[in-house]
Amino acid sequence: MERIRAVRPVAAVTVATALLLTATGCFGPTRPSPQEAATALATAISTGDFSAVPLTASAEQVPGQLEDALAGLEDHEATATVDSAEPDGEDQGRATAHLTTAWDLDGTDWSYSTDAQLVWDDEAQQWLVDLRPDDVVAGLATGGTVSVSSTPAERGAILDGAGEDLMMERDVAILGLDKSRLEAEGEESMAEVVATSAAAVAEVADVDAESFVARAEAAGDQAFVQAITLRNNGATQIPAVQMQDIPGGRIIEDTAVLAPTRAYARDVLGTFGEPNADQIESSDGELTAGVPAGLSGLQADEQERLAGTPGIAVTITNPDDTGEDGEGSVEEDAESGEGNESVVFSTEPVSGQDVASTLDRDVQEEAEAVVAASEVPAGLVAIRPSDGHVLAAASGPEGWPVAVSGSYAPGSTFKVVTTLALLRSGLDPQDTVQCPATLTVDGMAVGNYDGYPDTSVGEVPFAEAFAESCNTVFVGAHDTVSAADEAEAAQALGLTPEPQTGLSSAFLGSIPDDSTGTEHAANLFGQGVVEASPLGMATVAASVAAGHTVRPVFLTDPAVDAPVPPDTGITTEEAEQLQSLMAGVVETGTAEMLQEVPGAPVLAKTGTAEFVADGEDLAHTWLVAIHGDLAVALFFNEGLGGGHDNGPVVRDFLTAVEEIIPSESR
Repeated sequence: MERIRAVRPVAAVTVATALLLTATGCFGPTRPSPQEAATALATAISTGDFSAVPLTASAEQVPGQLEDALAGLEDHEATATVDSAEPDGEDQGRATAHLTTAWDLDGTDWSYSTDAQLVWDDEAQQWLVDLRPDDVVAGLATGGTVSVSSTPAERGAILDGAGEDLMMERDVAILGLDKSRLEAEGEESMAEVVATSAAAVAEVADVDAESFVARAEAAGDQAFVQAITLRNNGATQIPAVQMQDIPGGRIIEDTAVLAPTRAYARDVLGTFGEPNADQIESSDGELTAGVPAGLSGLQADEQERLAGTPGIAVTITNPDDTGEDGEGSVEEDAESGEGNESVVFSTEPVSGQDVASTLDRDVQEEAEAVVAASEVPAGLVAIRPSDGHVLAAASGPEGWPVAVSGSYAPGSTFKVVTTLALLRSGLDPQDTVQCPATLTVDGMAVGNYDGYPDTSVGEVPFAEAFAESCNTVFVGAHDTVSAADEAEAAQALGLTPEPQTGLSSAFLGSIPDDSTGTEHAANLFGQGVVEASPLGMATVAASVAAGHTVRPVFLTDPAVDAPVPPDTGITTEEAEQLQSLMAGVVETGTAEMLQEVPGAPVLAKTGTAEFVADGEDLAHTWLVAIHGDLAVALFFNEGLGGGHDNGPVVRDFLTAVEEIIPSESR
């Protein structure tokens, strides 16, 4: 009898064997992709955290080495991506991950490609990264370091309206105390030496001694403590001999970005230099300690344009490992700081661009002279109505940014705004109005200023009440002109709460549209809660002069985006009526002294706004004027009255400007 043999199912065995091999991972082609390990490496390079990267035993110390090696890049962000991750040919136990890494070097991109080796671990059943320093930074060896240096770009200048340099690099002399040059002798302590020399330097530099001594004492033993920076232009007396006689006294010659004078248009041009701690903290990461930048004004607003792009150099310093004899070993080179340096990436600096302001150098100088002569905080702004260019903006004394960002009750100059609202309600300048000596609104008694002419009390033409600045006429209009009407008239004359001027710190005015009762009544003659800056009130005068709503601007390049004009802007007819009323202020009213100004007739409005400070009754004084194609506002923080204090000063200012830009040719 024939024996029957069982036939083995070969195909089934083959499949089972394949399944078994797949489960054990012994058959190369069926291993998982190395993509996951490559992605973990890319993430680690991007974040600096290698804790999630599966590493070979020989690579476990590399992340710690990289902390020191990449310290020069700690302020810069990296982004690594996996281009591919594939096994190496027939050797299915090894794979290569091709990576691209890009670093953001303060706006400049540095990128390179690297190849990282991966090894399959049968026991762990995963791909491990055989990490090396040059997987992270191309060309970096074990024990090497990466450093980044920058070359500042030439900073652009701020130009005046004629295209001439206004704020630029100028030669300076920096006076200060060099503590590295101090030595204690005899029984005198070093602290005593520092205090004595610092006090002497402060006296020569004419700075606050107590503050400077404190800074000198707090500075390091090798520090140079700056007292003051003086323009080294031949016009400034540099006390070189006196400084040389002080132990540690030193003068460093350098350059700095400066205006023609320390106070010159400071509100507008701003300042440039190294930021202090408070400025850095409030800059939202824009400012860095020890790095000069624009700190205020146009210097800050146009920082990116002015600064340009610095040149960048990335240097890798690798150990000079010369052989097996130990000389030039990795360890020795790392300790000594020696090794092979190579610049692996660099860019040339790109110079900054100039910024063209609207300021007129000569007009600004006359404005500076006005505020410099004032014994109280003052602000003067001059605008060219035909194009809105701010020709001058001066504030004084230093530290009081009055001209472009001051916020004060505008007093009777605000009657120009209320008058526009009254004209729109149907008033004719020749209409008879009531100007009583006093008027009470909801318990608030309002009178006219001391010295108001008796002949202009009672029934008078509105034009006369405007020229003599009758308060009670305007307070009495509280039932005729609403707060919304007043706000609309202010907008028509350019007093917008969010101006687009090219200068971020600019403030024009704040006129609420919801005031009621006594607050609203007081607003109508420039008291209450309405506020404006000299820039704002000069804009009001400019809008009257131009016959349309004027937007003041401080820049021509880069151009300032034009806002949408108000739907209810001032009309030519309304402007002509206001011009006639302002002419009456000079012809017969509170600013008759302006008749002495040569050239075109001057139109004006005076103002006084009472306030209380430390229990004392005081007054801000104002005057706005139009002279040809020029609108001016002058503010004094304290005074007797706009006509009394501001009138003569504006007369002299306009007379001086007439020599610069004749009014009849503007």
